[in-house]
Amino acid sequence: MNTPDQIKLRLDLPGLPELAPLVEDFASRALGLAEFTGKRREDLLAAFLCGVELVERTLAHQGDAIVPLEIGVTIDAHALEFKILEHGIPLGGDLNEDAGGDITERIRPNTIFDRLWWVQKGHEGSELHLRVKRDHASIEILEDVRHRLDREEAENAHADTTPSSVTGEYRIRDYQEGDGLEVARRIYEAYGRSYPNPDLYVPDRIDLLNREGRLHSIICESPEGDVVGHYALERPNLGPIGEAGQAVIDHRHRGHGLMKPMRAAVEEAGAQIGLLGIWSQPTARHPISQRMNLKFGSTPTGLCLGTTPASASLRGGVAGESEDGGQPARHSCFLYWDPIIEEPLLRAFVPAALVPILAPLYEARKREVNFETAQDVPVKGHSAISTRFDPARGVAWVALDQITSGAFDGIWAAINAMESSASAATVFVDLPIDDPGCSYLTAQLLSEGLRLAGVGPRFRKVEDERRAEDVLRLQLNPGPVDFAGLVVEGDLGRALADTVVGPQDS
Repeated sequence: MNTPDQIKLRLDLPGLPELAPLVEDFASRALGLAEFTGKRREDLLAAFLCGVELVERTLAHQGDAIVPLEIGVTIDAHALEFKILEHGIPLGGDLNEDAGGDITERIRPNTIFDRLWWVQKGHEGSELHLRVKRDHASIEILEDVRHRLDREEAENAHADTTPSSVTGEYRIRDYQEGDGLEVARRIYEAYGRSYPNPDLYVPDRIDLLNREGRLHSIICESPEGDVVGHYALERPNLGPIGEAGQAVIDHRHRGHGLMKPMRAAVEEAGAQIGLLGIWSQPTARHPISQRMNLKFGSTPTGLCLGTTPASASLRGGVAGESEDGGQPARHSCFLYWDPIIEEPLLRAFVPAALVPILAPLYEARKREVNFETAQDVPVKGHSAISTRFDPARGVAWVALDQITSGAFDGIWAAINAMESSASAATVFVDLPIDDPGCSYLTAQLLSEGLRLAGVGPRFRKVEDERRAEDVLRLQLNPGPVDFAGLVVEGDLGRALADTVVGPQDS
């Protein structure tokens, strides 16, 4: 499950003065979790106990009845809020004015707590709220939990790639009609409802996509015949390349290296279909999936920032944290590429400043490239710009097949539309890297605040449907990105991350 972004505690007890030390200890510990210290903590505790006393004074009029008292506290990035609920005589009044008595004077706003108010809860009773702002957004105990879960996730993922004595007893096979329900269950068990591809929660949809060939699912069966794993080759547009992903292992069957044979089956399926190559998006939350791609001969070609909402859990992972302690930040992914057939010579038009990183990326994938760095002005005309938006991920793509003099204005208009109308948190701009105007347009866009993502391997279709060409991918991130949580595997991945993120964010 995701790491919570708040702490909620509750104490239910009978309204007896003998239990006052328990109430004080509860409140003191809550203030400690919220990271209030020293005199500030003492003052808040004293004021809170005055609030409890204000409520308890009414309980004295209940005769011999022992009236239940409920004390709750919520701690989040912004504030700590106490709630004191009593089930006796209705209470209320304006705590912002002198309501009489020494207690209200000692807990009024602008002295200790920032705000106090009553909430009438009908037959449940009256509830006194006391709220105080926190000095900073991070909660240390939740940060510790996040790091612990990160370590556990990495350990679990490592177990998924290391064989055991019973690995050979599992069966790796192609998808069969009717497997969809078990696949959906495995996704739910691993991700909850946070997985960004909603198709995988609908068994009939999984069946249909496999029938159409838009999804080629690989299934892992336990020795007992249960579906315990899924890995897929995705081709939404039935194009000449495919994406390896949607990998999941039943947590009860981890530790047997089952990801390896499933990934091998995905690679074999791509070769049988006759694809040009297979790309994948290993998470930048931990290095294990990156290592697995490297072991299968895939190489990094890009680092795409903010591809996944912060709310998405990654096989037991946690929500991202922004560097400034603001709203939860988005996860990122690397792009990896594994060509199946030999790639032709490429003439790439890019700014000279990008050659030092692009050259080793192409060298690693063994594609020969002639770089052209002259920034020729694009030909006159208007470019046909295509856009798409994934609302589940909050990601937009802007692409064009030919670069003309109107491309810059057209791209910015598309970006603005995606930001303002669609509320895109991440925008990718894919440019035809073999277009003579690419270097000029790229330099313009980089100067306006876009940053490099890398190369989209064979992402652009050409007239021959059995071919495709690379794109130079740039990116813009209106939403917060979890830069602090980026984890990189390998020297080339590190060089790519250093170029994309830059020293100002690392």
